[in-house]
Amino acid sequence: MASNTAWDQRSEARSGSAWGWILAYAILVILIGFVALANPIATGLTTGVLLGVFLIGYGVLAIVSGVSSFSNRGRWTEVLLGVLGVVTGGIILFNPFAGAISLVWALGFWLLVSGIFQVASAIRGAYDRGWRLALGVLDIVLGGYLLFAGPATSLVMLATIVGISFIFRGVFLAFVAFGLRKLAQPNRANTRT
Repeated sequence: MASNTAWDQRSEARSGSAWGWILAYAILVILIGFVALANPIATGLTTGVLLGVFLIGYGVLAIVSGVSSFSNRGRWTEVLLGVLGVVTGGIILFNPFAGAISLVWALGFWLLVSGIFQVASAIRGAYDRGWRLALGVLDIVLGGYLLFAGPATSLVMLATIVGISFIFRGVFLAFVAFGLRKLAQPNRANTRT
């Protein structure tokens, strides 16, 4: 029992001091979100570079997996997908803006197709017709906008999505930090007496 009490006190002390680090992280994430909103060109460049690096990493791992596979099942598929990932990632690294714009167009295509399926589901379905129809129409409009927008508009949209996402994550993390702080305060008072 004594060891559990000591463990609880140590974990309470750690959670009591951890809130400050989480709050600092939250502030950093919020600042990155505002920078993304303020500078869509830098956001597009960064997104393109990250996409290229991820594709190259995926490609290398897929090639290694295909070459070192114990069975022949899917071996060449993995190797070919790996080569495709490395080549595509390399092309994107040489032109990161094209990578970022293609990501936006892929998102637009997905939204458009998803919206069409949602509308079809609303027409044929018996439940949630209003919600499905509204969501479907919204997805079709957003998807069409992303697909047919020019490159500059696409980068601004990407920066807006990334920026808003980071700001909301940062606000969430700030709430978590303050919640941990609040939880740790009564425990500190009990350990001082």
